[in-house]
Amino acid sequence: MKKKRWIILLVIIGFVLGGLYIFKGVGKKDDITIDISEIKVTPMIEQVITEDTKSFDINPYPLNNKEKQYKKLLEKFLKNKMLVNGTFVTNYKMTKNQSKTEFATGHDRLSESNGLWLRHLALTGQKEAYDQFYRETKKHFYKNGQFSYRLNADGTLSPVNASLDDLRIMRSLIEASNQFQDPWYEKELKILVKTFKKQSIQGNVMVDFYDTSQKEAGDTISLYYLSIKTMGYLYKEMNIDSKYLEYQYNILKDGYISDDFPFYYAQYSYKNNRYVDKDTINVIESLLSILYLSEIGKEKQSSIEFIKEMVTTGTLYNSYDKNGNPVDKSQSAASYAIAAMIGREVGDEVLYQRALNIVRNFQITDPQNLIYGGIGDPTTHEVFSYNNLMAMLAYDY
Repeated sequence: MKKKRWIILLVIIGFVLGGLYIFKGVGKKDDITIDISEIKVTPMIEQVITEDTKSFDINPYPLNNKEKQYKKLLEKFLKNKMLVNGTFVTNYKMTKNQSKTEFATGHDRLSESNGLWLRHLALTGQKEAYDQFYRETKKHFYKNGQFSYRLNADGTLSPVNASLDDLRIMRSLIEASNQFQDPWYEKELKILVKTFKKQSIQGNVMVDFYDTSQKEAGDTISLYYLSIKTMGYLYKEMNIDSKYLEYQYNILKDGYISDDFPFYYAQYSYKNNRYVDKDTINVIESLLSILYLSEIGKEKQSSIEFIKEMVTTGTLYNSYDKNGNPVDKSQSAASYAIAAMIGREVGDEVLYQRALNIVRNFQITDPQNLIYGGIGDPTTHEVFSYNNLMAMLAYDY
């Protein structure tokens, strides 16, 4: 299978590295007003508003011996080559003039990466490793009640969070609570949720970010942040009217583009009450939106069939125009990893296996290569943590 495995980075950087939209649309705190008077809460939302950690159980598909071997190699690579002093470097390869880059790269660190690894440790039952890594995550990223989205290579910490990153870390605590049956995780969650409600929840709805230095929040929400299942747990803890979660679920599901191109818009403006229009659709963003819908049983079958077709033909490209025409025909392991997780959530083992097989094809299998076991360019040694960590989670599903 011929793929430009290494040309995965430009599209992903803008999205995975703390949220492409974090710095757009800054608004004053508490200036979002949502009318919920006409909203009716569906049984699905009533079901997800729960603190029952067992509802977060994932019964993973069994891996065959070859898959177990690849998973072990990937985990070893991540631990030995990407994990440095309790955080993951964004790129195995250092970037020149790194302090001048707008988006995280090189040896910048992202709370996003730590959140993905925490989920891996929770889902695989590694309590001691989870506890230690959670302490490191708080040590490096936690300040003023939230997790900074970015720790620069020079040691400076951004005052801005990405709400999705906080959600991932809190999701890992929920999963750890379920796995380890220790009340400490729920106590820790309560602490995080209290500040999250004050900062990343505005007018009872979640926004993309909060800037602690300016004491200002965004007034938009990225659809690929709306992990409704995770938010259901948090909204129960925050004691917020479930109508507000229904409202956000409607934003997610109504972001569907068309039956001809069954992907999703990326962002919604609370101020303008409309989706933010862009010329291109990032595949990872749409796949995450579909994953969140599949977690609550509300995925569109047209989306699943489209993904299956793209996976079967190996043509899940990085970006498309709104008519479904490829804009960037490079591909990423992360896209196929998310497709595999979607397959798991909808109970389609064929989709899961096909997508995971392609993820495996991205791995470097030459024992003499510097990045053996990892996912990246075998020649330039460009390796991005997001692809590797998403692949790790796909193996966990």
